[in-house]
Amino acid sequence: MTRLPGPYAAWASWLEAFGRGEDLSSGHLPAMTAELGPDMTERLFNLVVQAFQHRQRRWHETLQRDMRAVTGAPAGATTAIAAALHNARGLLAPLRELAELPQLPVGLRDSLRDALSDTVRSAQRTLEGSARDTPAAFQAVIRANSLIPGLTQPRPAPPAPRPVASRRVIL
Repeated sequence: MTRLPGPYAAWASWLEAFGRGEDLSSGHLPAMTAELGPDMTERLFNLVVQAFQHRQRRWHETLQRDMRAVTGAPAGATTAIAAALHNARGLLAPLRELAELPQLPVGLRDSLRDALSDTVRSAQRTLEGSARDTPAAFQAVIRANSLIPGLTQPRPAPPAPRPVASRRVIL
């Protein structure tokens, strides 16, 4: 007989994958309610916060890496900066989705949303501050491609599959 994992194991497994950067379906996760008991609920809260922080750290490191890569690139730098910021906004979607999971208690969701908002707004201020001594075009691109809309934008749709080119074989 195959035994299904309990609520704690389901959450722990999902949160571990989330923290590593995997985006798995959350539909199977049970609601975190008082029925789980105070000890399990507390442990799950800690796991949620830890996974959220790991994923948030990954987001920040990716943003820093992408911005370092485009810094000082003269030709097409504004396009590269815009692309890096666009990518960073898209990578916020999983964090925002975790903070909006209906299975989480309202207070925890509010805390996660506040933490994400603080991080994103701080990153935007840092980007704008570090661009003070750069050409006006760079400053304008950073402002025009702000990270802040990533707090509310839906997850970008995956690219449409390209039609497969077929070959006709003539014998």
